[in-house]
Amino acid sequence: MSEPQQMPPARPDLHVLDVPDLERYEARLGQERLLAGLVDYHLADDFIVLTHTEVLDGFEGQGIGSRLVRAVLEDLRERQVAVIPKCPFIVAWLQKHPEQHDVLFRPLEAPEPDEPSPA
Repeated sequence: MSEPQQMPPARPDLHVLDVPDLERYEARLGQERLLAGLVDYHLADDFIVLTHTEVLDGFEGQGIGSRLVRAVLEDLRERQVAVIPKCPFIVAWLQKHPEQHDVLFRPLEAPEPDEPSPA
């Protein structure tokens, strides 16, 4: 039996903000507002396409990616902007959080099976 994994401590100093000029959301930490992660997007008339998520070196393993995705979706829901997730990290996160699917432009596609089924 494996040891239970300890969850990383929550970072109350994480701030997520939209930077429209760069077409991305940024996760910034502390008073220095160090860039810790980002979500790139393309905004269209009726929806937004989330294309890429990245947690910068040195910030991995702290739950920043998940907290960033949750904050982005909360902001888009509040602004009533429908989401098309193209980033594999965001798609995987959404598959684990069906309660967040109300913000989607269309339902998630079923995940690809790991192995083809025998004929």
